[in-house]
Amino acid sequence: MKIFNSLDEFNLKSDTAITIGKFDGLHRGHKILCENLFAMEREGLLSLAISFVDSPTNVVNESDEKKIVTNEERMALFKDSGISVFIECPFDEKLMKTAPKDFINRLVDDLNMKCLVVGKDFRFGYKGSGDVTLLHKLSEELGFKLIVIDKLQEDNVDISSTRIRDEIAKGHILKANQLMGRNYFIYGEVVYGRQVGKKIDFPTINIKPSKDKLIPANGVYISVVQIGSNIYQGITNVGIRPTFDDGNSLSIETHIFNFDSNVYGKEVKIVFLKEMRGEKKFNSAEELKAQLVKDKNYGIDFFSNEHVNLDI
Repeated sequence: MKIFNSLDEFNLKSDTAITIGKFDGLHRGHKILCENLFAMEREGLLSLAISFVDSPTNVVNESDEKKIVTNEERMALFKDSGISVFIECPFDEKLMKTAPKDFINRLVDDLNMKCLVVGKDFRFGYKGSGDVTLLHKLSEELGFKLIVIDKLQEDNVDISSTRIRDEIAKGHILKANQLMGRNYFIYGEVVYGRQVGKKIDFPTINIKPSKDKLIPANGVYISVVQIGSNIYQGITNVGIRPTFDDGNSLSIETHIFNFDSNVYGKEVKIVFLKEMRGEKKFNSAEELKAQLVKDKNYGIDFFSNEHVNLDI
């Protein structure tokens, strides 16, 4: 996959099939857009996805909404998808104030767009004033093929990044994974914690995620961990460790089954498979340990009895 950081960075010689969006989570609906690009690529067009460094919604509304996937994670997912070209451009004032027709003209002239694939709610141009009705007119005027995809639904409700974000925030990982068509994950560097787990014979690795990463609700989750090329089973606690701490700092710590290696400073990937229980304050370390043993046994049974999708 070729990666570019600006619409001004190059002129493509190949004719292209393009899709555009925030692609937060790269969920099942987004995958249908990509599948249509791949179909056009088989007909001779180059598949190209355009996204943004900063979410247009965050920029316009001056908000700080957390992301299902960080920019780096989104780029990795696109690479795995098979997209030929990925452009991650800044959503700056110039782009924000571009008139809808001027924006599409630019795609046709600079990127040789012969096909555009979008969802039916796609908006573009200054203040989102462009829509699919305008795109139909422009496609006839400028000579490109327009493919408009209906929203994919689950339980008679649209699959969207907003819906998935809400499920993750509530700790409903199993549902979120179902909507995405893949497993939610967090990348992070293994950092030193307070060594409380080690003291009660339940050692954990602690990770520090990206500041803009959406974190699930506090609780315990069945998870798998990728360290290098190795995959391990475990359980992950997200929370404030109320039994031992003052509740002011969030931690993400994973107990890996049958694991005792030193991985401090390494980048790992924690993949969340299923929610187990909410976070709870215990009266003593012994009471906490007893619950953790139950959690571990539940996790071991899960891996033994379930057909687990290790789409990591």
